Amino acid sequence: MKKPVLLGISLILVIAMGLLIIACGEKTTTTTTAAPTTAPPTTTAPSTDTTGAPSTGTTGPAVEPIELSMVCFLPDIPPGGNWARDFINKVQEYSGGAMKIKFSGPEAIPAMDQPAAVQRGTVDIASVLSPFADALVPGSNTIGRAEYSPMELRAAGTIFKYFEEEFAKQGIKYLGASVSSEPQVQTVLYLGKVIDGLEDLKGLKIAATGGSNRAFIDSLGATTVPIDFTEYFTAMERGTVDGYNIGIPGILDFSLVPVTKAMLNEPFSSCGGMMLMNLNKWNSLTPAQQDVITRAMIQTEIDGAKMFTETVQHVIAELEKAGVKIIKLSPEESKKFYLAYRDNMWAEDIARWPDIGPKLKEWLVNPDFHRAK
Repeated sequence: MKKPVLLGISLILVIAMGLLIIACGEKTTTTTTAAPTTAPPTTTAPSTDTTGAPSTGTTGPAVEPIELSMVCFLPDIPPGGNWARDFINKVQEYSGGAMKIKFSGPEAIPAMDQPAAVQRGTVDIASVLSPFADALVPGSNTIGRAEYSPMELRAAGTIFKYFEEEFAKQGIKYLGASVSSEPQVQTVLYLGKVIDGLEDLKGLKIAATGGSNRAFIDSLGATTVPIDFTEYFTAMERGTVDGYNIGIPGILDFSLVPVTKAMLNEPFSSCGGMMLMNLNKWNSLTPAQQDVITRAMIQTEIDGAKMFTETVQHVIAELEKAGVKIIKLSPEESKKFYLAYRDNMWAEDIARWPDIGPKLKEWLVNPDFHRAK
């Protein structure tokens, strides 16, 4: 037990700090290392100010050292690996260097196996592709249909609470969005030829990992070919497929520029990456360690959205330099394209999950979303 004199000094210091804050008009300053507190994890989205970590106190206990393991569905190279690395760096920063994460890409555990690996405890944390989590939590894939940002969904609480509760039943802690962005800007169709309009998509074979967005792709008159990201290059090179469906940075992540002639710059899909953690491992952490992970996740969602916008600008610039044609549809066809995505994907989702599907749609569809106007 601490001596009374030490408790007295601690109390005086706390009071003095409080008076100092009041005297400064409650103005806070940003530091490069945030000391954790023992406060409960934040459950709503903080300010989107990206100048520093969420506000922390300085009177909490030191964070105990620990090394966690993490895997990602994207390789550990820029730009795709940037989001996972940002989260990892924040965990280390907010813990004062006490918490470290050992990171691997899909070469360690294939993307489709990562949710189950987290459930088994083979790995502590994973940035997973949401379609591969459907077998554990029905409707996981619908997060890509969100017409709100990850920060807005966290603040609303509805979909976030659903994932927290349902993943917990499977022995998994749902942490948040792993590749954050603004809504419906994540994915495009890259093509092996230049097209003039939607009519030219008919008859094309489009690669899609796990058959993702099949209902949408098929509705365009194209055919979905379900193959893994790592097979895209060879399939394009051999003419087995005429294009591929992937997150915008994926063309650089998987070195697909040499086999790509055009980018249909009509983005669809929101963040389909989920950060999951083994629940037993989460429960084994101290409150201070849990707080570090939660705050790092929240700030990664905030900073990650800005990062995605900047990354898209970088990708387009790189493609133009490489001679890849950037194609935009007419306003009329652009709206038709997006509504084909929204309507066909939700029809498929509700058919698959008639019990929870309508509720998920209610939570994720924004009736005022500009792309549908």
